[in-house]
This record gives sequence, C-alpha cells and structure tokens, in this order.
Amino acid sequence: MNRISSTLIFILFFTTLPSSVFAVSDVQFKTVRSLGELNGAALNCKYIDETRRMKRSLVSTVPQLRVIGQAFDQSTNSAFLTMIKSEQPCPDEYSLSRQVDQAIQQLEQAFTSPPSILPPKP
Repeated sequence: MNRISSTLIFILFFTTLPSSVFAVSDVQFKTVRSLGELNGAALNCKYIDETRRMKRSLVSTVPQLRVIGQAFDQSTNSAFLTMIKSEQPCPDEYSLSRQVDQAIQQLEQAFTSPPSILPPKP
C-alpha cells in the first residue's frame, strides 16, 4: 500500500508541474515538427496506419507537455494545408513510411535523456 501511495504522489507531482520547468531543446522541437509535417502528409493522403504510428511514438517518447503537442499540431496543420493549396501529389505509402521510420528514430535519439528540470526561480 505504501508503494502505491508513493508512486501515486510521484505521478501526480510530475503531471502537475508547469511546462516551464522542463527544458526542451531546439533539436527536440525540430524532431517533433518534422514528425508533424509527415503526419500532415499522411493525414492528407489517408495513410491512417502511419498517423497512428507517429502518434504512438510521440506519446511513448516525449514528455507530455502542451508546448510539444502544440508544435506537433501546428506542423501537422501547416503541412496538411500546404499540400492542399499547392496540390502536391501524395508520396507513395512506402516512401512516406521510410521517412516516418527516420523521423521516429531521430525523435527517439533527441529525447533519450530525461528532460532537464530547471530549478525554481527565487
């Protein structure tokens, strides 16, 4: 019972911290945005399995911070709209899948270490 209580306290503490206490590097943001761009293309082309795979990777790899989710969503929306406006043809699913493989690998490398916790401001 004590172990459950301490685990619950740990989870509550880290899920209620404001996003400003976590440092997210430019490289990490870049990998999230790259994945978002591919997600926009996959959504536009109706490659739903690829979109699911990207979201699973994001959820399992990156800290659950609003700023990261917003970066992913903005990149997704931008890429989706750009494809529509410029009437870009869809890449074949195999090519997109290979790009997703590379983007997921880069995302995992960028987020291998736990996020930095900045000390509170006095």
